[in-house]
Amino acid sequence: MTTLRQRLFKTALLAATALTLATPVAAAAQAAWGPYNADFPAGGGGLSRPLAGKAEGDILPAGGPWSIHGWVQVSEAVSAPSLVAGLGDPEAGGRFLTVDGGAFGVWTGGQPLSVKAAIKPGDWRFVAAVSDGAKVTLYVDGASAGEAPVAAAATPAIIALAPRKVAGFSPFAGRIADFAAEGRALSESEIKTAAARKPDPLTVYESGSPNWPVQVRQMYGQVTPQEAWTRPKGKGAISAPVAKPAYAGPALVADGPDAWTLKRWSLVEAPKVAQDGAVVSTPTYDARAWYAATVPGTVLTTLVDRGVYPDPDYGLNNTAIPESLNKQAYWYRSSFETPASAAGKRLLLTFKGVNYAAEIWLNGEKLGELKGAFIRGQFDVTGKLKPGQNALAVKVSPPPHPGLAHEESLTAGVGENGGMMALDGPTFIASEGWDWIPSVRDRNTGLWQDVVLTASGEARLGDAHVVTTLPKADNSQADIEITAPVENLTGHPVQATVTAAFDGFNVSKTVTLAPGAGSVVLSPAEFPQLSVAHPKLWWPNGYGDPALHDLKLSVAVDGQASDQKTIRFGIRQITYDLSLMNPSGHLRRVEVDFSKARQLGQDITDGSHEGIRKVADGWATSLTAQGDASPAVRDADDASLTPYLVIKVNGVKIAARGGNWGTDDWRKRVDRTRLEPYFRLHKDAHLNIIRNWVGQNTEDAFFDLADEYGLLVLNDFWDSTQDYNLEAQDVPLFLANAADVISRYRNHPSIVLWFGRNEGVPQPILNEGLEKLVHDLDGTRWYTGSSNRVNLQNSGPYSYKEPQTYFTDHAKGFSVEVGTPSFPTLEAFEAAVPAPDRWPISDSWAYHDWHPTGNGATKSFLDAMTAKLGAPTSLEDFERKAQLLNYETHRAIFEGMNQELWTKSSGRLLWMTQPAWPSTMWQILSHDYDTHAAFYGTQKGAEIIHVQMSQPDHRLALVNNGLTPIIGASLRARVLGLDGKLLADRTSRIDAGANSTALGETLDLSGPLAQGAVVVRLDLTAADGAPLSSNLYWTAKDAEGERKLSAMSAQPVSLAAAAGKSGAETLVTVTLANTGSAPALNGKLTLVDAKGARILPAYYADNYVSLLPGERRTVEIRYPGEARAGAKVELRGWNVIPVAAKVR
Repeated sequence: MTTLRQRLFKTALLAATALTLATPVAAAAQAAWGPYNADFPAGGGGLSRPLAGKAEGDILPAGGPWSIHGWVQVSEAVSAPSLVAGLGDPEAGGRFLTVDGGAFGVWTGGQPLSVKAAIKPGDWRFVAAVSDGAKVTLYVDGASAGEAPVAAAATPAIIALAPRKVAGFSPFAGRIADFAAEGRALSESEIKTAAARKPDPLTVYESGSPNWPVQVRQMYGQVTPQEAWTRPKGKGAISAPVAKPAYAGPALVADGPDAWTLKRWSLVEAPKVAQDGAVVSTPTYDARAWYAATVPGTVLTTLVDRGVYPDPDYGLNNTAIPESLNKQAYWYRSSFETPASAAGKRLLLTFKGVNYAAEIWLNGEKLGELKGAFIRGQFDVTGKLKPGQNALAVKVSPPPHPGLAHEESLTAGVGENGGMMALDGPTFIASEGWDWIPSVRDRNTGLWQDVVLTASGEARLGDAHVVTTLPKADNSQADIEITAPVENLTGHPVQATVTAAFDGFNVSKTVTLAPGAGSVVLSPAEFPQLSVAHPKLWWPNGYGDPALHDLKLSVAVDGQASDQKTIRFGIRQITYDLSLMNPSGHLRRVEVDFSKARQLGQDITDGSHEGIRKVADGWATSLTAQGDASPAVRDADDASLTPYLVIKVNGVKIAARGGNWGTDDWRKRVDRTRLEPYFRLHKDAHLNIIRNWVGQNTEDAFFDLADEYGLLVLNDFWDSTQDYNLEAQDVPLFLANAADVISRYRNHPSIVLWFGRNEGVPQPILNEGLEKLVHDLDGTRWYTGSSNRVNLQNSGPYSYKEPQTYFTDHAKGFSVEVGTPSFPTLEAFEAAVPAPDRWPISDSWAYHDWHPTGNGATKSFLDAMTAKLGAPTSLEDFERKAQLLNYETHRAIFEGMNQELWTKSSGRLLWMTQPAWPSTMWQILSHDYDTHAAFYGTQKGAEIIHVQMSQPDHRLALVNNGLTPIIGASLRARVLGLDGKLLADRTSRIDAGANSTALGETLDLSGPLAQGAVVVRLDLTAADGAPLSSNLYWTAKDAEGERKLSAMSAQPVSLAAAAGKSGAETLVTVTLANTGSAPALNGKLTLVDAKGARILPAYYADNYVSLLPGERRTVEIRYPGEARAGAKVELRGWNVIPVAAKVR
């Protein structure tokens, strides 16, 4: 994400694709360039570079003499004209050799000169074109073959070999040897001499489709302690620590039959303990002086909860917490009694997540060790747990390379993204500090997930694998295959019966299990009940219900129940439209079905460094030879999105609109209660996909909630940014953690693919290991090494861009990261920053991620605000103006995608949607669940049925993300002056097919915009008159025109609110009416309690509402629990007279 790493990575890739240049003739003396040697598969890219002796941007003048010549070898029969090589830009006055079927030729932008020749694939032919400025002569094999008049135009001073994507020409496939150019007309004798020199068989050819490069440079983060004068300074005082009540419940809490969670823990710094684990884990050890620990949770969470340190979320409090927390180990300890029902059973102790390394002791005996934040530690404690009191002690160590903190300030700047901790992956590498999160003092060390005890009989179930496929095009049948790992814990064979039951279906299979691990497969071929008719499918948000099913899996030994599990799964099938390089060098646009490949036992794609190939518009994965011929790979209907990804669920193309989750919470407070409001808000914003960035959110609640709310997940592993971040040093450890994560979470329907690395491909040994794990342990999803560039768009931009540019310039194809500054609500900001540091912009702003430079470069945001709306004069004025920009930019990001859906765009994910802490950058909601204008701009642009206006050209469009066509809709467009005067009013009919965008008429705003700025209101109604969508734009001819918005008079808006019940929630119905004479823009509703504090979480159906004169609107607000006495709704806005109404 950093500008530096993008620049370094670009340099590396340019070096990897540089042309092979034999010793050139001195350009200044003879104006000769070359020779060049290159090989071009049909599916690869072309190559170009500035002419030697010329600078970038130099021009070859029109007219004048020139010559181009070289050896050409076509690799396959040619049926359409292709540009082979030449001087300049083929779309701006270039001079090129061509091949077309049985003819060689020369082309200078007009009618080509061509001559027939016997062209056979594999044969070398010498071709030249010589011009004296008035005519051009074509030579084939040294002999003149024809001439024609020529009038070459001026063109950039570059050599271009096999240029791609030129109108009227297909890609050249073959080799070019000894290609050269001169700024003079060669003589016939010189041509004959050149034609007599055959290509050297030892020539090394540069590829137009090189392999992906390995990492060649890296960054270490903060390498020396930060200079004191650059550290953040604030006027506000550091808060006093505030202790919270500690857990006071039972030590063991039952989670169902034969399962318990260890809830009561103590914690102490390891240097304070002189004894080893053999002593600390004895039941009689005295740990009463230890802290009552918060588990699951990190060390820092416990120390904040116990009042040792202040809340690091607030102001500069984090700077008062020492970095020493990440440079020492800690002891956790739990005392508990063995459940009576566990007597006589096999007992398993499972650590669901420990960061980073742990020694585990029970009753004086060492059980073992654990390493890596994402692997489960499982220990058989049969016979080791004693009747009565037991003691479990865990010595937890932080990552061994915690790095040094960079404290953001206006002086110090944003700093680097991460550093030394990247060596320690798998861990929370972001906790060293990123441009959206400060350094977490303990680096998330601790028992960050639950510790559970389970009991079973002599057979124990492992991680079952449930694979669902839809064999019929109409999705009327689902095939369910269940693989149940079963471990025979005895020393002899046993008869085991595995039973699977869901939705009223029940199948059983009896097998003989040898001692040790085994598995039982239940398939539709053996059990017809597992072919389910008319299944309830899992769909992403907006496309249908995310239906989930509970599979009850059990095993019995000799008729006696031994173990059971409940596995929740969704019936759905993922396929992918991709452009993949096949073994013959062609880029095939195909639909790939990995589930079918799994059934066939085939490995169909190659994501290795050698398998990733450069293509015309980026990079693409390859098909294996097996994949190229596989029925799991079929040609796609439409190649217009080449080479970009399209995700399909249940056969339906999904317009992927979503956002990145950097870290759910920077202190890993990730219980379901805390996380669920974030997921609900994402659903309410009409998003359907999120990304588990660098795997920092890998926990049960994250995937459970993604399943429930219909949010697809792009799932990363724990490696970041090639040619910038360090690479993991312990590959076996990384792969062991990855294997456990895949096995643990593969049944979640929300997971749509696996990324090996954020922005780059892992080192070869790791990349190939991950690809193999996904193939072997999952087999139903695509693994790709990089989160960008490979069949995806490059990352960014991240700073402010004009809204219209999201329609024309940015985030084409499938873009995984695109962002813009996104300041929170006034209330959320005030809740995070002490009053003395709120205005003017201070170090506290920078510490909370408002960086004038760097990726987000808020200077561009502030410059745009000043140019369009006037320089901010106070925090309140800044926030009011920021929300206007927030709304229009976030809406434009998704409307730009809508405008070219399925032609140039298939997915856009915001960087980012989820706040890790009280951040002022990028997110569309706040850490305390508040939602600012960016949220509602996103919600509007991502509507299921949506009416919009293209920002650059004012063309109207109907976006239908539904699966039913819209016929006979009416689209009304009104244009009003800022004074409320109606300037235009048009209604037109518009239809839209299912899952498509229909373009309508273009509004002519040239007249209205002569007054500077106008308001455009769009209303879409169905054929029966039912409202479908509305949208409102403030638009201006330029920045000066937009400043007229600041002169709008404040409008009176009446406000009323009434409360009622809606299930377990309170429903507040708010009615607004603009009683003024002009539009009222960006009306912000805030629900508060009797003390004036915001009620959060609260779910607003709409907000930042804009009303035309006389317009009335109803907005529903829901919040959990009973109605709050004395609650009221407050309203403010761009030009709204502030008002409040009691909730009746």
